[in-house]
Order: sequence, then structure tokens, then C-alpha cells
Amino acid sequence: MKKSKVISIGLTAVAAIGAISLAACGNKSESSSSAKDSTYNYYYVQDPETLDYTFSGQAYTTQNTANFVDGLVSYDQYRQIVPALATSWKVSDDGKTYTYQIRKGVKWVDSDGNDYANVKPSDWVTGLKHAADTQSETLYLVADSITGLSDYVSGKDKDFSKVGIKADDKAGTLTYTLNQPESFWNSKATYGILYPINAEFLKEKGKDFGKVSTDGILYNGAFIATKYDNKSSIEYKANDSYWDKKNVHIKDVKLSYYDGKKPEDLYKGFESGKYVAARLFPTMPYYKKVDQSNIIWSDQGSTTYYNNFNLNRQNYTNTGHKTDADKAATKKALLNKDFRQAISFALDKQKYLAQAVGEAGAEKAIRNTLVPYDFVKIDGKDYGDTVQTDLEAIDPVWKNVSVKQGANGTYNLDAAKAAFAKAKAALKAEGVEVSKEQPITLDDPVLETSTITIAAETSKANSIQEAFGGEVKLNIIKLSMDAYTKATFSFKTAAEADYDLGGGGWGPDYADPSTYLNIFSPESGDVFNKLGLEPTVSVQGEDTGKAVKDEINISEYQELLDKAAAITNDNDARYTAYAKAEAWLIDNAIAIPYQSDGASPSVQRITPFTKINSNGIGATDNSFKYLKLQDKAETAADYAKAKKAWEAKVEEKSKDAE
Repeated sequence: MKKSKVISIGLTAVAAIGAISLAACGNKSESSSSAKDSTYNYYYVQDPETLDYTFSGQAYTTQNTANFVDGLVSYDQYRQIVPALATSWKVSDDGKTYTYQIRKGVKWVDSDGNDYANVKPSDWVTGLKHAADTQSETLYLVADSITGLSDYVSGKDKDFSKVGIKADDKAGTLTYTLNQPESFWNSKATYGILYPINAEFLKEKGKDFGKVSTDGILYNGAFIATKYDNKSSIEYKANDSYWDKKNVHIKDVKLSYYDGKKPEDLYKGFESGKYVAARLFPTMPYYKKVDQSNIIWSDQGSTTYYNNFNLNRQNYTNTGHKTDADKAATKKALLNKDFRQAISFALDKQKYLAQAVGEAGAEKAIRNTLVPYDFVKIDGKDYGDTVQTDLEAIDPVWKNVSVKQGANGTYNLDAAKAAFAKAKAALKAEGVEVSKEQPITLDDPVLETSTITIAAETSKANSIQEAFGGEVKLNIIKLSMDAYTKATFSFKTAAEADYDLGGGGWGPDYADPSTYLNIFSPESGDVFNKLGLEPTVSVQGEDTGKAVKDEINISEYQELLDKAAAITNDNDARYTAYAKAEAWLIDNAIAIPYQSDGASPSVQRITPFTKINSNGIGATDNSFKYLKLQDKAETAADYAKAKKAWEAKVEEKSKDAE
């Protein structure tokens, strides 16, 4: 996040299309007592860089720490927010003050399961102050929400006691004061930055707090880490002191490292009992041998994978560019809106995704908007309908280009060629001649061990080559895992980004379109530096990217975000305003969404619909709490029945919550 939600695009084949989606979960008659054992055996694709859950915005941290630490509230199996370490809460009449009653008797334990201290309200104050002092990667989530926090983070006011979080350990209450009403505030409280930290332990550990080792943090959650073996294995055991252990059915978790090199190993692992579930790849020879009655196709998830360009590239450590003139030509091309738009129309997303799921499943996972098309409703209609209308108002070309999800509607060669012709003319006026002999080339790093990623990126390169007659080419740069993540994913400043065409994945932190759209905010966007530009909040001294920001007119996008954010009392109006901002983002090809998580085939011995389901919001759906195993592989027919019952339960609970 899925942010716990930031996912590298080059790991898409390993993580998004290389791993099973277990997000959809609810109840079935089988219980854990009928399972072969209570050990959850699965695989993981990247080791966490830290266990500091209040600091990290990376998915690989949250996938672990959501099992170790509970927050105030959680999602249940039916997409509803339920009490966790807060037993209840009250909201003031103006919607700006939330007061939580903290559960009594909850223990912090160390890595050996020994009691360390009681969890108390002031632990949340410690957690938020630590997040602010360490410049948490997820401050974007709450900095403008909690009164005084933005001033403290910026250094304008160094007195943390003025921040709108107050604890009364004697009364057992915790209170947040917000700048404005947020109907989705509790969904934010399921994210790590609003989790507690024990002050004594933090002081004891100092800079080693969150170190990737079993004793790097304290535990109050369902599991305790017992092993971290880099690029080998990760293991947990159930926390015997957990306050809600009656809902923990898995006693041990054993995760094996998977580098994506041999996708067939996943199914072999499932067959041998090494894994309780496995992602399937219809393009692989073994697929025909799989019992078709056991193949389960998941729905689209809430994470969106997107391409983006490095608009101000400074690092060429790994490159296919041969001359400085080549680099300069690419830079000028990427600053041309028509060129970026031409690339977006030329991407055959169906062929790209077919490399992993085959032609039959290729369109199922296509996503053409950053915010899922049906994430929220506007006057009873899908959010994406409004985005489409706004796009058509911006440029008539969109009347023939659809952003409907689950369809290859943005692939349009006529539109791509028309936009490219305009771009060529503009570039010629700037002294850049584009031809087969002098093509615009784009460095596109990929993970060298991921055969699926390489096949998919090769498909992308072919689509671009064919669309523009060889006048635009991708340089597919194969890198090791460490070099790849350094170049495209884990860098800290925009200047370190080492690609022309990159991207990532993002899932929601809370139930509002802003959770997706704010990531590209030029003021504080969490992934804005992936564009090769620093957000205003990170700029110290002169902004070396200002000229580029002005050229792409990114301030217009910020104005649209601000207008939407100012609407707090009418969700239809708020969502309509955010749809307009998204239309600007897509029309300018700042982000090019292409895929959701989910919508992939798998086999599993997991009792369906027993896991937390938040629709990808927050951190809690990474937890193995509630999850149950079963002896036999789930059949597609039984899964369909379970899904129908689960959907009815979700609808029932949603109505009860209104």
C-alpha cells in the first residue's frame, strides 16, 4: 500500500500478475479444523526495507506489519469498518473531532512473546510524532487533515503539543481534531501512519526502530515475526497474547522468496503442497494440465498499475541512449503533450496483459483510469462515466477513445498517429528531426529474472514500433533486482530516477477519489518524484524542475485538486470535481493506467471469503486474521456460490451501516 500501496511497475509480473489476489474474502461452511494443518505456506516477491509501519509507504512493509500491529479500527470480511484497539468512537456534530475509547488490557509483546507494556492512548501520540519527525513516506495521508500537523512537519511550528491529537491515558481516550470534516476518516485510521508506538521501546531502539529483524518492533497484533532471511524466507507465529485470538485460525505463516524467473514453479509448489495457493499463467504449457474445474478467476482489484514518463531525467547509469543528442531529443519529446498522448493511444494493453493471462483473460484486468471506474458513484452512476464525459469535453478525440475498464478502449492507432504527427511537427520546430534513422528512444528498465515482465515489455515495444513505423523505440534495459529497484522504485529523490518510461501501482488508502489522484500532486504527491520532479514540500532552495513544471502546466492539475478537496458537504459534487482532475491527468498522459490487480486465474486451498476485505483500502487487508484453510482445492463452482453469498452479505452490511 497500497503507500503500502507503492508497487514497482517492473515487479508487476511478479507481484500483480505474478501472484494470486486474495483480497476477496468472506465466509464458508468449512472451518480451519478440517484443514490439513494451520500453517499458511505461500510466497513473497520482495523483502521489506523497514518494519517502521508509521514511516514506510511501501507495500512490502505493510504486507508484513499489518500482521504484527493493530490500529484503532480494522475492516472485516465484508468491507465494513469495525473496532480494533478502539472499542468505540464518537464524532462531533461538525464532523471535525473524533474521540476513541481505547481497549483495556491489550499487551505490547516482544519477539519472544514476553509482555513489554500495556497499549495506551499516548502510544498513538508517540506514533504520529515519530512519523512526522522521520518525514514519513505517508504523511500525505494525514498532514493536511489533522490540525497543526502540516505546520509541524514543515517546521513552521516546532511544538508538537499544538497538533490535533490528544491522549488521556487515565480516561483511556484518544482524540483527533481535523481541519475539516472527512467522512472517510476512519478508513485512514486503518493505515500504519496512525498506528501506535510504545515510547520507551522507541527510545531504547533509537535509529534501529523498524529494523528488518524480529526484534525491530513490538507486537500487539495477531502474529509475531520469527524469521527474516533475505531473499529466502519470512516466518511468523500466532501471538498468544493477542486480544482477539479467537479470530486467528492460522498458527504459523511461512513465506518463501520467489523471483519470478520460473512461473511454472508456483503451480508445481501448489501441487506438491509447498503453497496453499498459486497464480496460474495460461500462456505456460502446464496450464492445459490444470483441472479446469478448480481454476478461479478473481475480480478486478482496487490497485491500479500505470505507466509514467521521467520528464526531467538526470540519471543515466543504466541506459540505451548512445549520444547526448539522443538524450536531449527524448527529453524534448516527453515534454510534448501530443507525444505523450500518442504513446498512450499506441499501447495495446490487451496484448501486453495476454503475456501473463492469455488472450481469454487479457481484457479482464485492463484499467484505463487511475481511480477504478466504479470506485464511487456520482448521482447513482459510475465515477468513470463522468471522467469519460469530461475527457470528451477537453478534446473530441476522446469520443472514439473509451476509458471503460475491462476493455481495450484507449488503444486507437488512428488517434496515436494523429497525435504523433502533431508532435513531430512541433519537435521539428525545436530542431529535433524524427525518423527511422533518428528515432525517439525510451529507456524501459525491466527485472531480468521476470520472464513474464520481459515478454510483456517486449509486447509493449512491438506495439510502439508498429504504431509509429520505427520512429519511436523502447530500449528494454534488463537489470538485477537490486539495480532495478534502485533505478525505478526505491530512490529517494527525483534526480536518482533512472528511466524514461517507468511506472508503478497504487491502491486506495481511504474511500475517496483523492486517495489516488493526490499521489501526482505537484505540492505533496507521494509519487510525484517518479516524474523526475520534486513536489513543493520536498524542494529545498531553488526548484531545478520549475521550468519543466511550467511547461507541462502541472499547476492546473493542482488547482483542480484544490477545488475538489474544498467540497466537504456534498459527495456527488466532490466526486464530480475529482473526475475533472482525473480527466486532465489522463488527457495530458501524466499517468497512463493500464491494469488492475486481480482479474487473474488461480488455484487455492484457502476457504474463500474468510479474509479481511477492505477493497484495498488501508493496511488491514494484508492481515491473515480470520483466514481459514481447507483440505482440498476450491472448485470454481463452489467459489461462485460462496461469492454470491458474500456479495449478499456485503450489501446487507452496507445498508446496515448507512
